[in-house]
Amino acid sequence: MIVVQPAPLGAPAGRLLGALAAHGHTVYARPEMLPAGEEPVTLAVSDGRFVFDFVSAVRALGSRSFRVLVLSRLGAHPDARCPSLQRLWRLEEHVRAGGAPTLTLRVAPLVGADTPLWRKLRSRPSLPHGGRKLVNPVAESDAVETLLRAIDGRGPWRGWYEVAGAEAVTLAELRDLASGTTGPNGGAWEPPLEEIVEHRLAESEPWATDFGITPTRLAGWAGASVA
Repeated sequence: MIVVQPAPLGAPAGRLLGALAAHGHTVYARPEMLPAGEEPVTLAVSDGRFVFDFVSAVRALGSRSFRVLVLSRLGAHPDARCPSLQRLWRLEEHVRAGGAPTLTLRVAPLVGADTPLWRKLRSRPSLPHGGRKLVNPVAESDAVETLLRAIDGRGPWRGWYEVAGAEAVTLAELRDLASGTTGPNGGAWEPPLEEIVEHRLAESEPWATDFGITPTRLAGWAGASVA
């Protein structure tokens, strides 16, 4: 399956599409890079450093049939206070109104040995409100597997899903887990802290059931248990 972006996407969407490419799928950074032909494509959209015109991106596909993958983030909502979450909601609505087959994935904070968030937490940064905020982090490997199953037809291509872990932990607990693992520090708040503070507890069951995924437990790869 060919996947094309309307413009280079921001994190973590760009990194997830890079994982698709690593698994053998062809990913183009812009519609103009598509070779001549009529093969159907998946148009993957999210936010990022570049502003794109969705309608222009669709026109650039010519007569090809297409479907749309919206790589959104947990917290996207019309009443969100964070501007980036408001923008993602508007993008979701704009795409849905276009009528093309659309799958929207609202991805929770991604964790894994080398994810930006995990490296950030490994360095034991200070946390807002004492780290009491509850989050539903999801293993990046689970998010990648979700994309693979969606692209090759093992998952549905309709509606929206919260791609989030089944475990609710505080940011402080997550930091404690990260600081007990080995690896590089640095990293970044991904998503930004102003998005994380707006997160509500996610509903992971519909995603896990429909895509046939058993969410990876934090203790499974962090080598520790969450109290």
